[in-house]
Amino acid sequence: MRKKSALFIIIFILILFNNSISLAIEFNLPEPSYSFYVYDEANIIDNQVEEYIIETNKELYKKTGAQIVVANIMDLKGIDIRQYANELFEKWEIGSREYDNGLLILVAPEDREIWIEVGYGLEGALPDSKIGNILDASILPFFGEENYSEGILSGFNEIINEVEKEYEIELGRERINEELYYFDNSYSKSNLFNGIGKALLVLGIIIFLFIDFKFFNGFLTYSLLRGSRFGGSSSGGRGGRGGRSSGGGGRSGGGGAGGKW
Repeated sequence: MRKKSALFIIIFILILFNNSISLAIEFNLPEPSYSFYVYDEANIIDNQVEEYIIETNKELYKKTGAQIVVANIMDLKGIDIRQYANELFEKWEIGSREYDNGLLILVAPEDREIWIEVGYGLEGALPDSKIGNILDASILPFFGEENYSEGILSGFNEIINEVEKEYEIELGRERINEELYYFDNSYSKSNLFNGIGKALLVLGIIIFLFIDFKFFNGFLTYSLLRGSRFGGSSSGGRGGRGGRSSGGGGRSGGGGAGGKW
């Protein structure tokens, strides 16, 4: 009887071990980027937004140990996005080891799915219901129009707002990028700008060119073009400043919410 029990236990352990190996091979999880805070495999995030997320995170981690990581992958390869996010969170060890206060925004544009995974230490500030509301109001409407960078920025700002309240801190995001800090995440207003605003912009450009070429022989236009050609770029690059960043050793709480568009 004891031999049978021992044999059963050995077989059970071998099955678990085999499943663990198969799971690791199946997932083939990516390594974090140099900046750690933004992994942009699908190349859907504007450089300006990426830099803003990175620099905001550096301030956040310095003050609280919390980390809000944004990652996008080309596709899920048939894996459930919630499981993928949980495994990636654990591998990258997002948030501090002491407080487990990390959060992962995982986007799979080809599968049109998103999941926000929340660490134990942030579940009080960001329960599943609040994450669901942020998705529905601030992220998915933009994603539905394939405005991924705007949707990520909008959701990131909403999440950071809640984290600032939880820790009673101010990160000074307006000093990092005033325009992105004051980005209006109201989709209806943004959509209005995309329609009427862009039409007015095009009309203004046409009027400017007409006046310039009729009365100034295009002098203003040529001057602007020369300035943009030789003015250079002020971008600090996609890696961010201040060296490589990494996870703080945090664990996933298993909470969060997701959606499709």
